[in-house]
Amino acid sequence: MKVRSTLAASVALALLSGTIVTAVAGGASILLPSPSAVAQQATLNLAGEGEGTLSLRGRPNQIITFVTVASRPNRQTNISLRLADGNLMQWTGRLLSRKATEARIRLTNAGMADATGTLTLRFQGDRLISLIGNGSIDSQPMSVRFTIGDDSVNRPPTTATARTLAQSGRGIFGLQGRPNRPITFASASIQANGQAELSIRLNDGSLISFGGQQTHQNAYEIVLNLTSSGMADARGTANIRYGANNSIKEIVANGTMDGQSFFIQFTGQ
Repeated sequence: MKVRSTLAASVALALLSGTIVTAVAGGASILLPSPSAVAQQATLNLAGEGEGTLSLRGRPNQIITFVTVASRPNRQTNISLRLADGNLMQWTGRLLSRKATEARIRLTNAGMADATGTLTLRFQGDRLISLIGNGSIDSQPMSVRFTIGDDSVNRPPTTATARTLAQSGRGIFGLQGRPNRPITFASASIQANGQAELSIRLNDGSLISFGGQQTHQNAYEIVLNLTSSGMADARGTANIRYGANNSIKEIVANGTMDGQSFFIQFTGQ
């Protein structure tokens, strides 16, 4: 009678806590997670606004500005990438694993195209911090790198190396409420710890500099998270395409300076 009452109490507690009970020989019981509890733990509902790059062989690189990730109890996962041109790219996959702040997804489709590869996500609560992955879309090699534009979170480690880039060229610096001004020269200095400075020389000889942190680097592009401009507060992202001999091919940046929107468009000569 005592064994039965103990087992009944275990069953009642299990039903309240989302577990199931298995009876074994000798009257003992084992508490196991219920399928619904496991499924709930596996789901994701994440979103993050920032900047990243989608690279696909045979096509120009595309800038990513916003990402959402949502998974179902059966682990099917939908990934949406908002591009800088306003288009939305939707991928599907399967959630392979989830930890407290990291998850891995195996890609299966990219719209109507076949896709393979693995995405690694970092997050805090429902806020996506980064998305990094490699694979293929319709047999063409693909890579994606995205991180949110928020210095209050711990970003993925970068592999920054000290370098200085510089180039004469032509461009435009725009600041809300003021006329656009021509750019004649640009430089970028990145330290080994990822700290960076981006400077542009205007046609009247004045210099505008931004401080920030490198968030991504590959063989052709550096991404900076801008955090200051002289004595002014600044927030924004700069994509710097570079070439041989530390030359700058292109700079595209936008954000705010003391609450005023700004942009930089520069092409090296």
